[in-house]
Order: sequence, then C-alpha cells, then structure tokens
Amino acid sequence: MKSIDLINRNWTLQSWRPFSWYLQRSAETDFAFPPCNGPYPATLPGSAFTSLKKAGIIKDWNVGRNSLECEWVEHRHWEFSTDIEAGEIPPGERVILEADGLDYSGWICIGENEPIHFAGALKRHVIDLTKALGDGKFHRLRIIFDSPPEDQGQIGFTSRSRWFKPRFSFSWDWCPRLVPVGIWDAMRLKIGTEKAQLISHYVMLNDELLDGRIVLQLRNETNATLSIKARLTDPESKVSDFSLDLPTGFHKLILNVDRPALWWPNGHGDQVLYRLEIFCEDELLHDGKIGFKKIRWVPSQNAPSHARALLCEVNDKPIFIQGVNWTPINLDYHDLCEDRYRRLISLYTDLGVNVLRVWGGAYLERDLFYRLCDEAGLMVWQEFPLCSSGCDSCPPDSPEFLRELSLIAVDYIRRRSSHASLLLWCGGNELQTYKDSNGKSYPLTETHPAMQLLRDAVQSENPGVRFIPTSPSGPLFARTEESLTKGMHHHVHAPWDSKSTIQEWKDYWDTDDAIFRAECGVTGASSIELIRKYAGDFKLWPCSLENPLWKHSASFWMQPQLIEEVRGIADKELAVSELVRLSRERQADFLAYAVSSCKRRFPECTGFMIWMGHDCFPIPNNTSIIDFDLTPKPAFYALKKVFKEEFVSKMTLPTLALV
Repeated sequence: MKSIDLINRNWTLQSWRPFSWYLQRSAETDFAFPPCNGPYPATLPGSAFTSLKKAGIIKDWNVGRNSLECEWVEHRHWEFSTDIEAGEIPPGERVILEADGLDYSGWICIGENEPIHFAGALKRHVIDLTKALGDGKFHRLRIIFDSPPEDQGQIGFTSRSRWFKPRFSFSWDWCPRLVPVGIWDAMRLKIGTEKAQLISHYVMLNDELLDGRIVLQLRNETNATLSIKARLTDPESKVSDFSLDLPTGFHKLILNVDRPALWWPNGHGDQVLYRLEIFCEDELLHDGKIGFKKIRWVPSQNAPSHARALLCEVNDKPIFIQGVNWTPINLDYHDLCEDRYRRLISLYTDLGVNVLRVWGGAYLERDLFYRLCDEAGLMVWQEFPLCSSGCDSCPPDSPEFLRELSLIAVDYIRRRSSHASLLLWCGGNELQTYKDSNGKSYPLTETHPAMQLLRDAVQSENPGVRFIPTSPSGPLFARTEESLTKGMHHHVHAPWDSKSTIQEWKDYWDTDDAIFRAECGVTGASSIELIRKYAGDFKLWPCSLENPLWKHSASFWMQPQLIEEVRGIADKELAVSELVRLSRERQADFLAYAVSSCKRRFPECTGFMIWMGHDCFPIPNNTSIIDFDLTPKPAFYALKKVFKEEFVSKMTLPTLALV
C-alpha cells in the first residue's frame, strides 16, 4: 500500500474572513472575496502562528507583551494548501487521509466537492477522499481551519469545559494566551486497499520476569485468512521470527518471548530495546522499538490500610520516584522543535530523573517524546486531557462529553501503549468533587462517570498498566496541619512556595508525613540575561504588578519579601540583579531541603515530583528549574546532587545558604 507523507512538501498559508472562502463572491456586488492575509510559505507541523512569525507578519510573542498583539490571529479562518500533482495518485485507487493532529476544527476542500468537516484536536482523523482525489488528476488539497472555540484557561469551570483543545493555550500561571490553529502532528495519504490494520500493540512480562508477551491488536479487512509475520531483533542483532494466521475481523495475536532482557528506568539499569517489525503478506505494517519491564505498585512502609498502593517496583526492585512535571515545550506547541525535545530529555536524564508526568492541561505528547524517553529510561506518567479550573474542577458527565472523551481515551492508549517508558495512565490534573456544604472539595475517585470510562478504557486497551483517577488521588488534595499524623496525606500536591521563611519551610518538611508528592515547587527567577533579552522596550524595575512586563506573565509568582530586601538599592539595575540572585538561591536551597527530607523517609515516602520542569515562555519568575532558553537554574544542580545520591540512608539534609 502506497503512502504519501503530507508534512514534508510545499504548503502555503492564507487567511479569510470567516466563511468568505465558502461564499466566494459578494451577493451585493458579485465581487470575488480575496484572502485577508497571504499567501505565505507554510511550515508543517505548524500553526498559523508558526508561519506568520517566520514571514515577519507578527512579532515574536515571547518578547515583552507582543503576545497581546497576536490575538487577532484567532479570529480568522486559516487555509493550508498543497498541490497534488497529476499522476501522483494512480487513477481508480482508494485514497484515505490520515491526520494525527488537526487543531481544532474545519473543512477539507478539494475542487468543487462539498467541504468535509472535521473536529477534534486530540484524536486522529481518517477521512475518505477517494471521490475527490481518486481520478489521478491535479488537485489542490485545502485544509481550512475554523476560528478556535473559546475554552477556559487556568481559571474557570471544568464542568463547562467540553472542547478538548489544550487549555494551557488560553493562559496559565506560567504563560500568556496564544491559541494556535493548524497541523501539529503527522499527516499522510494512504493509497490503495489495506488488507490488515495494526490497531495497537503492547508488551507484558510475567511475575517471574522470565516470559514476555507481545500482544498485537489487528483487524483483517478481507474475507480470507491472512499471514502475519513478525521479526524481533535484540540489541545484539539476534533475530526471532514469528508466523501467525489472522482470520477475518478484529483479533488479538500473541508473540511469546522467552527470557527477554529487561528495560530499566534511568539510574537503575540499562534501557534494553528490541526492534519489532510486523508484516502482512510481506507488506510492512510496523517498525519500532519495544522493551520488557514489570511494574508493580505495593503499599508503602507503614501506610494506612485505606491508602492506594504508592510504592513503585520496577522488575521487583522498589524505586523512589524522583520526577519532574512535564508541560508543553513551546507556547506554539504545533512547532515540532525536535532539538528542543532532545535537549530537554538529555537534561532530565542528567538530572537523575526517572519519571516525567505529562500534565493533563496539555495534549498527548508526540511519539518522538516517547521514543526519547524509551531510550533515556524516563518513565512516562501520561494524563488524559482533563484539568482543574479553580472555580470548580469537576468534569462534565453528559452523554455527549463522555462519548467524545471515550474516543480520545481509546486513541491515546492505542497510540502510546507500546512504549517501554509508559508507567501509568491518569484521568487528569487536580480533578475534584463539587464543593460540599462546608465549601470543601476532594480529589475525584473512580465513581465519577468520566473516571469510570477512562479506567475501563485502560483495562480494555492496555491491561496490566495502572490507572489512577487524578493527581492528587488521596483523601485530601494537600497536607493540612490538622490532619498531620492521622494517616490522611497519601498522594498530595502543594506547596508551590514563594513566601515562606526558611524556618517555616524547614518546620514543614521536618514534620511531613505524606506518602507521595506529585507536585511541589518553589519560585525561582529566570536568569537576569534572559529577563533582559525578552523584556523588549519594558524596564525591569519595579519588579511588581505596577510593571506591565511582570504583570503580563509573572503575576502569580511575585516574591514581595525578596523585593523588600532589594528596594533600598539605589541602582535599580543592580536591585533587579540582586533580586534574581536571591530568588534563584532560595529556590535551590528550598527544593533540595524538601526532596532530601522526603527521600530520607523512603520507603515510607515513595516519591517527589518537581513542579515544574521547564518554561514554554520566557517568564521572569516561575517554579521551573530550567528556563526558556534551556539553561538550568541553580535549583537544577542542587536537585541533581540529591537525586543522584546512591545511599539514601547516608543522606544529610543540605545546609541552607540563606540562613
């Protein structure tokens, strides 16, 4: 079966007033409507922002408050077009468009054919274009995107969020608003009739770590039994061949592997990956890498009986989860930036991290990200696209919402279940019940219809891999002083500290009894060089909400006590530099103390995950430990010492430099 890659070819971009591309001519004057902007060369994967910035039509949204001047882009219909040359598609053949990332909705237009509508940024689309493209002639393929739906940013009502478009784009505490439309993942034309489809595959390992199984989910589209062949090649080039029959319809086929070499997380062993090739009647269906590991979750030491099992064993070895919360790498996340992925994964590997949590306010991370994690030994905690909102954080439960969530969930799992790095599936970020009569809310459980649906999807599509309803997923969202020593602090979030004194911080961690901390951070400024680089025409002082630069993106993370310390410095350039130095030292010392305290309690405390890892925008002040230019902050190096300490029992808490 022939496949035409649609990403690596010439595309153009232009915009229209909404629906003028459809009406084409004015009813009053018969005037032909022109495009509003363009045409410009288009970059794929990419959004309208990606190409407009390269063409010099919009300013760099990372500088100053330029992102505000880019918001007009949301209010156009954007057309991406490419030419299909005569003879490129043989006449009479079936033609299927497979698009892995169309964001968010719009129409496929070819010639005089009626536009074909699509919707959904987070699921794959399969569209039959045989009628339009199957004659073998020249055609212009046009993908026209509607204006994006108005979803909610960080503050809003989760119960009203139903679009499944990455919500961080609508602004969060670490980035301004920039809502892209475009093509963010692979896209191809499949020519001809497929005999068989590989729906998904995943790997299992028995309790004794001796017998591996590769489960293939395949569909036979013909009326005859097909021959399936698989080839497994180990790192030393030893080949194992398998032959199986595939009857008509959907079936699971199993490849048994005797005594496979094991895949280990970073810092605990080698990342052994096997090459897996799958053929149907000599046609290649798949070529990728897999690894064999066993994950088991057991109760932590001295855990209360009602707590979820939170101690992770990999290949029968208990490990302390030392992780980082992974957020989008770019505000314009359509832009692939492969080098940025590689540099970040390399930094986290060097840091000593063994888990990356892909946060639920974003999207399913690209296959590239997973492949890099497979190679680096970074286990992936993948969340479904649900997130908190502040005003309420409980997802909808309408039939329409659940139907769409089900489609997305199954697609997420089928796309990523084969990866050795996959650790668990999570329903989403900070999902909670509605507030009770006392004004309190609690982390969702599997009793919520959306969580039931997601749990069932994981059990069906990726059996053996853990599902948890949300993070945090304990009886309480965060530690409270009144609940200390009562066995109520299981899997918690917070604090994200910017104001505590040194003594308050030490007292907090010296008395901590939480089992697992999935989000905890400390504010630390970006480097003074980065702040100056992206300030544009704005002055850096005052470092307060009176300054439009700081108010634009850093309003959540001001540090008034440090600002007071430097306010008396007459030279304001020096005052800003001193503020930055104090903030960065404080972040390093505070985080090192917190992680050391938790790691010293292992296996009562089972893990600590930093909020957050890196910036997607050059924010002056944030909880990230790697700034926008991919330069580690001092906190990175302080944590590296703690993460790479070999003998936990011998660890001593670091001396705080600011004491």
